[in-house]
Amino acid sequence: MNKKIVLTALFSVLLLSACSNSEDTHEGHGESNHDAPSEDEVRSLDVELSVPLETVSKGETVELTAHVTSNDENVEDADHVMFEVLSGEDSLDMIEAEHSADGLYTIEYTFESEGEFRVISHVDAFQLHTMPEENVVVE
Repeated sequence: MNKKIVLTALFSVLLLSACSNSEDTHEGHGESNHDAPSEDEVRSLDVELSVPLETVSKGETVELTAHVTSNDENVEDADHVMFEVLSGEDSLDMIEAEHSADGLYTIEYTFESEGEFRVISHVDAFQLHTMPEENVVVE
């Protein structure tokens, strides 16, 4: 009887072990994504958001720029780069940026009213997302 219990326990352990190995083996091997880093490469996603540092005049068109890098290299093909302009908690605009060169994504924006605004750049690349923000004062 002891032999039967030991064999049943051993069989159960082997079966559970095989199931867990099967799940680990298939994890991450679904659809291929050319933007996904290789298994031994860890990607960073860094964004330097540039907005006017001085006060902006109402009605003045300014340039908002996101410099996107990954592992200290310019990202020329980010999935999405959007600029959101907020007044308080209210989102006023969400505008897709144009890629120019050297990891720079830019829009031109005109602030139509006075006040303090927040600009958030929403950046998606390499299956990562970051959203740095800066304040802009309009008089």
